[in-house]
Amino acid sequence: MSFSEFEPVFTISIVARRVRLHPQTIRAYERAGLIEPHRTDSNIRLYSGRDVERLLQIKTWIDDLGLNLAGVEIMTRLSDRVAELEGRVNELTMEVVRWRAATARRSLPEPDPRTAPG
Repeated sequence: MSFSEFEPVFTISIVARRVRLHPQTIRAYERAGLIEPHRTDSNIRLYSGRDVERLLQIKTWIDDLGLNLAGVEIMTRLSDRVAELEGRVNELTMEVVRWRAATARRSLPEPDPRTAPG
């Protein structure tokens, strides 16, 4: 069975083992607004693959770059903004490609019936 990267399927204990963080640390990141797991009707936290990736990124920023939570918050916002802008650039690029294709089709000369094979 495969899950999308955004589907909440992992409990906090599984995620804590995967990212090598204590569950309390993950909860602290949640309180700081750095991660927002899905909550079931019975209030159990469920994390997606994307959440796990975010936690690994946060851990890297803290362990390797020495950032504190305020620095991680800034990096998170910047990272989200870069991803948003990259998505927008991709949308605009596709729009330009479609526009150029439509323009090229309109600018092709009509075939001359006198020179057409037949």
